[in-house]
Amino acid sequence: MTWKQLLAENRITAEPASRHEIQDLRGVVRRNIADAQINGLSDDGRFSHAYDAARILANIVVRATGHRVKGDGGGHYNTFLALKAADPAFEKMAVYLDACRRKRNNFLYERANIVSYTEMEELLWHVSAFSLEVDAWLKKRHPHLI
Repeated sequence: MTWKQLLAENRITAEPASRHEIQDLRGVVRRNIADAQINGLSDDGRFSHAYDAARILANIVVRATGHRVKGDGGGHYNTFLALKAADPAFEKMAVYLDACRRKRNNFLYERANIVSYTEMEELLWHVSAFSLEVDAWLKKRHPHLI
């Protein structure tokens, strides 16, 4: 989907981001990554924290482009659509994170203990790599926001 399509379908709005907002979001990402590494939590819980970090990283990319995802009507889904629109380099990550969104919805709303340790560790690894990619992307494309 393109920005034009996302705007026409009312999935996003145009709204510039501030350096302060991006810095705050990066702080939330760091906290969620740290929380995902707490060994006493369930794999579902750790997965949830890692997923939230990844979703916020995707949101940082979207906000840096001057757009805001609308929360109603599938906010997380719309975030990953917008991540693809922001830069084709993020398409594979957007697809992966959307699959994680569906898994997260299952353990949040339907049943517990569906995430394996391996799945949780895989997501945590992807989030750490994605965080580095987003930092590099910001430095290259939107240095005024960091």
